[in-house]
Amino acid sequence: MKQKSIFTYLAAYLVLLIPTPGRFVYGMTLMLELVVLMFLGTLISIAIDKLKLKDLKTVIILFSMLVIAVIYRQIFIMLQPEIVLTLGFTLYLVPISTFLISFLFKPHNFENKELIVKSTWRSVKFALCGLIFFLIRDILGFGTFTFFGPKHQIFEKVLFNENSVGILSFLATIPGALLLSSLITYFHLTIKKKFTILDNVSKVK
Repeated sequence: MKQKSIFTYLAAYLVLLIPTPGRFVYGMTLMLELVVLMFLGTLISIAIDKLKLKDLKTVIILFSMLVIAVIYRQIFIMLQPEIVLTLGFTLYLVPISTFLISFLFKPHNFENKELIVKSTWRSVKFALCGLIFFLIRDILGFGTFTFFGPKHQIFEKVLFNENSVGILSFLATIPGALLLSSLITYFHLTIKKKFTILDNVSKVK
């Protein structure tokens, strides 16, 4: 695994996961935004290349990502205002995260269809790791499970009594979140490295 890739994932996890409250519903909101931005950002990048506006690519993509983030936030204000109130500025960290920028501004030799598939799959994998992070913190750290609820409210199911959580409540703290994010990053990159090795072996054959 390239060192640059490791730093990219670490920076993205630290920026997006650590400042966010450790509840699954908040993680779901952020990870959904990430996937939407990656998909639309890839389409915008392809359109820029077709229109031969490469000199303005950086400005157009950054502006587009921020506009999409604003629209996304406004939609959630109507659907789940409590979530937006809690997340605050964190929703604007997604479009400027190293994860998105490192992919959207990186030169590619893929066909458009293949590029869309790769970018979407990459964001989905990252999002799944993020959701595992928030799910572990929600269940083990707080003893609850949260999700989008009816009537613009957050659904919360208490799974464990506060006294039953015990030492696992450490996961609900910032140091616990740092430790957990480091472990998930390690497993994520390890699995990715193994898939890369298998892919290279299959190409050789």
